Amino acid sequence: MERPGSASGRRPAHIAQLLGLNQLWEYQLTLTTFILTFFTSQSYSHWRAVYFTTRAVQGRANDLCLLLALGAERSKRNGSSGYSERGGALLNLCSRLIRLSHTFFWAATPTCSNGVGDGGVKDGDERSDLPRDLRQIDAIGPLLLSADGLERLADAGELTAAEVEALPGTGLPPSQYYCVLLEWVGLHAMEGLRDGALRGGVGYEENLLRQLTTLRGEYFSIGDYAAGRMPLAYVQLMQVLVDSLVVLAPFALYPELGTVSIPLTGLLTLFFKGLLELSKSFLDPFGTEGFPGQNIRVDVLVSELNFGASSRWVKAGEALPTPGGTLTSDPPPAVR
Repeated sequence: MERPGSASGRRPAHIAQLLGLNQLWEYQLTLTTFILTFFTSQSYSHWRAVYFTTRAVQGRANDLCLLLALGAERSKRNGSSGYSERGGALLNLCSRLIRLSHTFFWAATPTCSNGVGDGGVKDGDERSDLPRDLRQIDAIGPLLLSADGLERLADAGELTAAEVEALPGTGLPPSQYYCVLLEWVGLHAMEGLRDGALRGGVGYEENLLRQLTTLRGEYFSIGDYAAGRMPLAYVQLMQVLVDSLVVLAPFALYPELGTVSIPLTGLLTLFFKGLLELSKSFLDPFGTEGFPGQNIRVDVLVSELNFGASSRWVKAGEALPTPGGTLTSDPPPAVR
């Protein structure tokens, strides 16, 4: 393609003046590409760290439920062993408090996907159909932790009347109720070890307390990641670099490409601006700052743990067959 200019190859003066801008823009293109690539990598690393911490919270809570189910006092009945009355009561109590601690933690953490008020919100969506008091993405959390929310949980059988009265009586704000419930689990477990509702030696007790403190640490790590994710100046620098690059692109490319620079500028804008928006969405893992497209589904995390804490480990240990029973089928052939 012939470059812009006359037939003799000389460019008009106003086009020739853009050659200097073209050289400067190429330097900026190299700089922006390098820094944006690094920025995207660090943003994704932040998102992965937060995601695996949410999974670690689930894991430690499941470990607690498994340890409690293993240590619950058992009794013989109908050729198998199951939980004794006080062992089963303690197991159900601690499992319920672990589930509520996890739910209260996410209720105190601003998130986009609470499963009630988000309605599958995506980037740029505005839920104008919701009541004004529910348009805030974290509105369901304070509502659940309020006095009315605690009363509703008591009506649903998730809290007792004594627990509803004791939570505000601690003097802690509602955002710290999950810590109260977690400590109650430890206190009930320690009491169960003393009176025999939980069986286990020093090693069992140490492991149980270690899982409690590890779960506490994973809870706090979520807030630490949010507080120290990336300096704001770095994000602002990336925004200025990318914006100036795409704004100068048509003028910098015109001396070399002519009118072809117009569609190419659109392509460059799509790539660079799109990558920048994707990077910023990784820095917003819970979708609270306008980027819910990559948010971690907190409602799914809560529902998965509710199943594990209330059903999986408790039901797995409800009946243990007596060893030495009769086989119900022929034994498999020996492996040669």
